Amino acid sequence: MLKFHKCNICGKRFKANKTGRIQIIKKIKDGKKEIWVCRDCAPIVVEKLGELNLKI
Repeated sequence: MLKFHKCNICGKRFKANKTGRIQIIKKIKDGKKEIWVCRDCAPIVVEKLGELNLKI
């Protein structure tokens, strides 16, 4: 069975095993929050994280 995720930036649906996608996991008090970014929006996110001196 294929599992699809939804991009948190553009809203496009993509396969979970798609190359070039980004998964960001934020630990919170009650568990975790997952943020998914598709291949098309990934360069934008990488650029913005680079401005904050964070590396992927």
